[in-house]
Amino acid sequence: MTKKKLLRIVLLVVVLVMVLDVGFGRCMSWYMTHKDIPGDYKKIDYMLKGLDAQILFLGASVCMNSFKTETLEKELGKSVFNGGLNDQRLEFFDVMCDAIWKHSSPELLILVLRQNDLIVRGNGRLKMMNIYYHLGNTKLDDYLNGGSLKQKILLNSAFYRFNTYWWRILLYHFRSFDELAHGGFVGKPVPRILPQCVTKTTEGEETPSINPHKLHCLENILATCRRTGTRLWIVISPEYYTYDGESESVALSFIHDFCDQNSIPFFNDSRHLDFMDHPEYFYDNNHLNVNGAEIYTQFFLKRLKDEGI
Repeated sequence: MTKKKLLRIVLLVVVLVMVLDVGFGRCMSWYMTHKDIPGDYKKIDYMLKGLDAQILFLGASVCMNSFKTETLEKELGKSVFNGGLNDQRLEFFDVMCDAIWKHSSPELLILVLRQNDLIVRGNGRLKMMNIYYHLGNTKLDDYLNGGSLKQKILLNSAFYRFNTYWWRILLYHFRSFDELAHGGFVGKPVPRILPQCVTKTTEGEETPSINPHKLHCLENILATCRRTGTRLWIVISPEYYTYDGESESVALSFIHDFCDQNSIPFFNDSRHLDFMDHPEYFYDNNHLNVNGAEIYTQFFLKRLKDEGI
């Protein structure tokens, strides 16, 4: 085979792949615009397209597993949605606020943080939002473009954006878990073996510092709430840890000061004694089980009522 012929074959393959990539991208864009995406994306798609809730919870899995939406709706007489999603970080919460507030303005946003959310590097599972790239959310595009030059180039490929995700979307058409049946709440089972309380230590570690990028995301969320008249609360849900003598971590101290300076109610329930004494409320050291979620929801319900919600 001559070099000229080989070059023609290579060019033909490249052109064919590009045509298929563009065609696949157009098909998926049409599908996402006209259909509800199932599976992992069902909650995301609902929040982006049709959420209409008076009270919105945003957070990672600790949010999703801690607040029983149906209980709150019944007692408060308001529409409530739990927008917690596994392993998401402040970038995702900022993106969702920016998108949701374009078509809906909740009365109250309850942002459920983990203690390290303002310290951690990386953006969790934000890459699962690659499929929404260039679909009108400029803030998401900016975050996704924030990586390497290679990432920016690859994001223009539909094959890359949907890699590992398209087959999940396909399979969930055959088996649905009805992710929205309980208003976004997903309860964890009671484990056969209860978790043991773990001590977190900072001995020998460098003192962590606040990640300015995470702080920027939090400031964006606050600005969105102020612009739309939405009340903002920040919450840290119960966890099953003790600490090595430090009364507050750097992150906790910063969140407390940030909320105080901006008149944001801050509820740090991470070491709440009503839960620290009850391992039967937990699924593991980070998450409440379904029974613990009911207890915590009732506790939080009283707080909401006391605050006139």
